[in-house]
Amino acid sequence: MKKLILLFVASALFFGCKKNDNDNADKNLSRISFGSCCAQYIADKKIFDRVLEKNPQLHIAAGDNIYGDFFALLPGTREYMEGAYKQLGTSGSFKNLKAAVPILAIWDDHDTGENDATVTNPVKDIAKELFLKFWGIPATSPRANRPSGAIYDSYFYGDDAHRVQVILLDLRWNHSPYKASGAGAALEGYDTIMNPNATMLGDDQWEWLEGELKKPAKVRIIVSSFQFNSLYNGGENWALLPLEQKRMVDLLKSTQANGVIFISGDVHYAELTKVQYDGMYPIYELTSSGITHHEDKVPSTNDAIRVGNGWQYVNFGFIDIDWNASPVAIKLQVYGNTQAPLEPQINYTVTLDELQF
Repeated sequence: MKKLILLFVASALFFGCKKNDNDNADKNLSRISFGSCCAQYIADKKIFDRVLEKNPQLHIAAGDNIYGDFFALLPGTREYMEGAYKQLGTSGSFKNLKAAVPILAIWDDHDTGENDATVTNPVKDIAKELFLKFWGIPATSPRANRPSGAIYDSYFYGDDAHRVQVILLDLRWNHSPYKASGAGAALEGYDTIMNPNATMLGDDQWEWLEGELKKPAKVRIIVSSFQFNSLYNGGENWALLPLEQKRMVDLLKSTQANGVIFISGDVHYAELTKVQYDGMYPIYELTSSGITHHEDKVPSTNDAIRVGNGWQYVNFGFIDIDWNASPVAIKLQVYGNTQAPLEPQINYTVTLDELQF
């Protein structure tokens, strides 16, 4: 009987038995698309069709996947958020993508039903219920049962030599309140928060993240629904809570987590930024926003850290990992909806050797 059990265990390991539900060890991952800021009431969602032209193996819905609040003025109701998901779910372009490509989703403020939402969001429980239902996340998933209620998670793809870790951060559920609130405050800009007790992730998510960063991976894609690298401009980004931003950098250093690239959305334009902190490799962040709407121009906020030009029209992001190159090459790209054939508007290659301590 013992020999039979050992034979079963050995066979399971040989054939790539998953370590957990989020471990896709049998699927080497090299082509990842992502996007954000999809207003369900805007009919043109053809950018999803352009995503399919790139034949991704995985798509990441990186936040503001619906606009569940009332036009940034009031929190949304259950009925309004249900209607928003129905509009997205019945879009032909989105349905085509969902049918063809696995999707990982995380939320930002508008998915949570309140503009610039923080821990005080009055409708976040309803928004969480509807988010989990729409994206097919079962009630037994850790995402539905975190101690604080946040929906963060981590997913692994590929064998040991091609290991990709996708980390979905929840920046909303535990986010400390801003000093001012309401539509007027959002328009005027927020002050930085220097209170050492203020948080963006919450204690349990920080503890969990430390454990995740200690796990082996070659490439780590950290999904931050709003920008990590961005310089302060009064709008929402990690610069509003600089102590939390520093905590992230310090955590990357202390865990010696190699291969990290940030992706983000939120701002309604696209750009690639690069920041060099003391004692670690450069942090690259590829921002892609939005799917249905865009800014009139790329603001000058990040001119000092931007790599190349930004792109202000509708767009999606794309990460292409060439595992056969020596060293491994990672293309960070942004595609718009205006070119035929499809050509990248942002195109930059990082080698995996550059992302090492």
